[in-house]
Amino acid sequence: MAGMPPPRTPRRAARDPRLTALAEESGYEILGQIGTGGMGIVYRAHDADGNDVAIKLLRHEISDDARARERLAREVTAQKLVRNDSIVRILDAELDSPEAFVVTEFIPGPTLEDAVRTHGGLHPEAVREIGLAMGETLRAIHDAGVIHRDLKPSNVMLRGATEADLAGFDPGGDRLDPVIIDFGIAIAAEESRLTSTGLVMGTAAYLDPEVIRTDHSGEAGDWWAWAALLAFAATGREPYGSGRADLVFLRAERGELDIDGVPSELAQWLRSALRSDPAQRPEPAQQLEQLAGLDLTRYADPGDTELLQAGAADSSQQTAVQNTGGQEPGTTAEPVQDEAERTAALPVNDTSASSEQPTEALPRIATPPEPATEALPVTGAPTMALPVVPPPHGAEPSAAPPVQAPVQYSYDDGRQAAPRPQHEQAMVAPPQWDPHRPGPWPQPAPRRPLLVWLGHLLIVSLAAVAPYMSLAVLLMLGAMARTWERTHRSVSAQRMRGSTGAGPSWRAGLASPFRAMVALLEITLQALLPLILGALVGIAFDAGWTLLRGIAPPDGAAFALAMAITLLITWVGLGSATTRNGAHRMLDAAAPDRLWGAVVLVLLLLLLGAVITTVLAREGMVDYFPFPRGPRLDDIAVWRG
Repeated sequence: MAGMPPPRTPRRAARDPRLTALAEESGYEILGQIGTGGMGIVYRAHDADGNDVAIKLLRHEISDDARARERLAREVTAQKLVRNDSIVRILDAELDSPEAFVVTEFIPGPTLEDAVRTHGGLHPEAVREIGLAMGETLRAIHDAGVIHRDLKPSNVMLRGATEADLAGFDPGGDRLDPVIIDFGIAIAAEESRLTSTGLVMGTAAYLDPEVIRTDHSGEAGDWWAWAALLAFAATGREPYGSGRADLVFLRAERGELDIDGVPSELAQWLRSALRSDPAQRPEPAQQLEQLAGLDLTRYADPGDTELLQAGAADSSQQTAVQNTGGQEPGTTAEPVQDEAERTAALPVNDTSASSEQPTEALPRIATPPEPATEALPVTGAPTMALPVVPPPHGAEPSAAPPVQAPVQYSYDDGRQAAPRPQHEQAMVAPPQWDPHRPGPWPQPAPRRPLLVWLGHLLIVSLAAVAPYMSLAVLLMLGAMARTWERTHRSVSAQRMRGSTGAGPSWRAGLASPFRAMVALLEITLQALLPLILGALVGIAFDAGWTLLRGIAPPDGAAFALAMAITLLITWVGLGSATTRNGAHRMLDAAAPDRLWGAVVLVLLLLLLGAVITTVLAREGMVDYFPFPRGPRLDDIAVWRG
C-alpha cells in the first residue's frame, strides 16, 4: 500500500460512513487517507490489536457495481495464490457487499516512483538490487500461475527505505527491499487473452508492445514491464517518454529507449530486455544471471579529453616560459621529455629598422568539401502502424478519452508525494479486433460469409415453392438485422460515454420495438425497387423461354430468379450496410465459435435440402400461400396462350 500519511485526519475520514462502520463492526481505527486510484481509496488504520494496516475501499461511484467487486475479488485471489515476503500480505477482506474492503499489512516507506521522482535516478548498484529482488518475486508470481499485468513504479514500495538509502549506495549498509503492493488487474495464466472485457489494461509506459499487437497478456509482458521499471529507476525518466499513449507505444515499438547516462553494460542489458519482439529477448533466467554479472563501473567513452597543465597563472605566461626555455618567477618549468614536443620559439621582430612592418597576408586554407550523407542501413522489421481508434458513435472526432484521477502518496514525515503523471494512468489501448468480445466503441461486424450465402440460397429456393412466404422471410430478417445493428450501436455508444451495468441494455431493450417498426418500414422501401426490377427480369425470362422453346418453364424458375435479383440488390444497394452488419452480427450471436458454427451450418444445409426436395417433388409448381387468390403468373403471362 502507500507510504505514511499525516498523523491523523479524523474529520476527513468521518465523511465516509463506511469507515464508521469499519470502526464499529470490525474494530479498525482509521488514521487517514494515504492513496487514491482509479478504483479504490487506501487508508492507514490500526486493527483491534493496535497493529498498522492499510485498508482499500472501492470508490463511492463504483461500490455498487458488481463488476468492480468482482475485480477486487480477483485481486485478492491472485495475491493469496503467491506466498512471498516481497508481496504485501492480505489480512482481511469483505467482498460481497457495497462496503467491500481489503485489509493488508502496512508497508512503511515510499513507492519506487516517489523515491525516483524525489531523488532522481538511483545508484546503479541500487537498481541492480531492486532488479534482482523483483525478478525473483516475479518468478514466484508466475510459478503460482498468475500474470500481474500492471507492474510499474507506483505499485512497488521500498520497505523501510531512508533518505540515505536513496541518495547513494553503501556496500556495507542495508539493502533496498522492494514490495509489490497492487494486483488490481492480475489474471490467471490460462486467462491471458482478455475475452471478458475487450480492453487491454495497463500503463502505457510499462506496457509490452506485444500486448498491443496481440491482445495477449503473458509472462513475457511482465518481464518487459520489469525491465522498463528498472530503466526508470536508473534514469529518473520514463523509458519511452511521456505524452499520448499511442506515441509512447510507437516509440516502444521502434526501440527509442531513453537510457542516457547509465553504465554501458546496464544500457546494453536494458536494450536487450526491452526489444519489441519477445523472440529476440533473453529468457528470464538468463536476464537475471546477466544482471547479476554486469560491470556497473564502465560508462560510454565521452571522446578525447585535453590535458591541461596545473599551476600556471595564465596561458600566456606558460607559453612564454616554454618559448624562451626560461622560468617565470615562482614557477617551475616542467622538463620536456621529447624534443619533438618542444614548442618552437617565434622570431622577435626588429623594430629599429622600420617603425612598422607590413602585415603579412596569411594563406587561405581551403575547406575540404563535406562528405555526402551516408544512408544508414535499415535494421529490424519496419515500424508497424498503430491501429487508429475510431471515435464513439455521435461523438466529436477530437473528443479526449476520460482521464483517471491521479494517485497521491505520502511519506512518513507528512510530505505529499508528487501526483502520478497523466501518462501513468491506466490506459485502454486499441487491441487487435476480436469478434467475440464487445469493445467500448462500435466494432466492425464479424463476417460469416458461408452462412450468409447459404441463407440467401435458402430464401431464393423458398421463392420457387412459396414466393409470398419467401418475400415475407426476406422482409422479416431484414428488419431484424437492421434492429440488431442499431441496438448494438446504441449500447456501444452509451458504454463509450461511461454507462456501466445493465443500464445500456435496458434502454436498448425499451427502444427495440420502435426500432423494429422503423426497420421494417426501411427494409420494405429498400426492397421495393429491387422487387419491381426482379419481377420484370422474371417475367422476361418466362416470356423468352416460352417464345423460344414453345413451352412454358416451371413457375418456380421465374419466381426464384426474381427473388435472386431482389435479394442481391437489397444486400449490396443503397443503405444496405446496416442490413449487412446486422445480419452478420445475428449469425455471430447464433454461431460464436466453431462448434455452433458447424451446428448452424448443418441446420441450414438440412433446410436447403428440404426446400430443394420440395421443389423437385412439385415439379416447379408454386404455392401462393397466404394469398391464394392473389396475382398469379398465369394471370399476366399472356404469351403462354
